[in-house]
Amino acid sequence: MKKILLTNDDGIRSMGILSLMESLSEEYDVFTVAPSTEKSAVSMALTLNSPLRVNKLRENFYSVDGTPSDCVNIAMRKLVKKKPDIVISGMNMGENLSEDILYSGTVGGAFSGFLYDVPALAVSMISDKDSYSRGKYDFESSAEIVKDVARKLLSLSGLKGIYNMNIPYKNNKKVIVTSLGNKRYKPDIIERTDPRGKKYYWIGTGNPTSTGKRGSDIWAVKNGYISLSPLRFNLNCFESSLKLEGIFDEI
Repeated sequence: MKKILLTNDDGIRSMGILSLMESLSEEYDVFTVAPSTEKSAVSMALTLNSPLRVNKLRENFYSVDGTPSDCVNIAMRKLVKKKPDIVISGMNMGENLSEDILYSGTVGGAFSGFLYDVPALAVSMISDKDSYSRGKYDFESSAEIVKDVARKLLSLSGLKGIYNMNIPYKNNKKVIVTSLGNKRYKPDIIERTDPRGKKYYWIGTGNPTSTGKRGSDIWAVKNGYISLSPLRFNLNCFESSLKLEGIFDEI
């Protein structure tokens, strides 16, 4: 039986991860290690300045008082005896499209698994409303979709890489392979004053603008498709390297 390491950034008690764990356990050996509380927008952050506590809640089900990347690293180095066939991070309650992947703890968990040379799938659900805090999610249907996608990915010989999946609330059940669109944030910065007269700030997401041509993740979810975007862990800019070549020779 193939083994799945499951994590998330919404926390160990999130309906997203619990629904996914229940569905995947019907076909796979599922080992769950997730943050004890919500850790959204932490990307691949590691906890370096305080100790981490691991709690075994039941067999193959652990919480960590850290980030998704903390969870994956502790799982891979200390908890799982056999290397998993795939790491799945999610299901996140809220979209992770385009530039969201740079902030997302859900995607950060998947990337952390990939660094252990394990293929990884990040999964996010899009609610029926713009504001996910008031929206509805179809946990059962989404979990079944993830199980189908995982089955197909695991059937591939030599599966590698990172995959970012977004499931709209109302979808046509069709999964399409997509590129990343464009999503820009101008965060709301709320300034307030504490009782001692010192200023403090809240950072909000604001209202991001999204654009995407046909075949992008933005286009796909707007048209009712389930988006699956293969990602690369490569930040090199070769074009700029060529432009800079030789200009520092005399320094």
